[in-house]
Amino acid sequence: MPEQPSLPDGKASFKLNEVCKLASVQPYMLRFWGTEFPRLEAGKSGTGQRSYSREQVELILEIRRLLFDEGLTIAGARKRIEKAEDPVPKKKSKGSKAGQEQAPAPSTGSPELSANDKEVDKEAAEVVQPLIAALRDVREEIVGALAELKNE
Repeated sequence: MPEQPSLPDGKASFKLNEVCKLASVQPYMLRFWGTEFPRLEAGKSGTGQRSYSREQVELILEIRRLLFDEGLTIAGARKRIEKAEDPVPKKKSKGSKAGQEQAPAPSTGSPELSANDKEVDKEAAEVVQPLIAALRDVREEIVGALAELKNE
């Protein structure tokens, strides 16, 4: 597994391009992650440039690790991060209906995939694989049609 980049000491905020270099991602990806993870919404400087706090950059590096190194989906990464941030397990309220499940208590130490996290990623794989196969078929048809057009 690649080593996590270290942040420069004493630096409290980072420009978009600095964060992109640290995380080895493109700016559009950070903007997208900002829509999926509310804590990542970047502040703007007086000139309108996106600026990220040290805590946001650390979160970005963790999201990158979860997505790229562990292969989680956005939903799986979001659940893992929410679980790590929520130190108090959710309990049933008095008004909860019978048959509703109680949220599992977050694990301590290194985060392991819960059955729910595995299911999120498994569902995504089960849905995506047939779509990829269908896209390959469509691509083959297009390539064949283009070849016929060139021969005419």
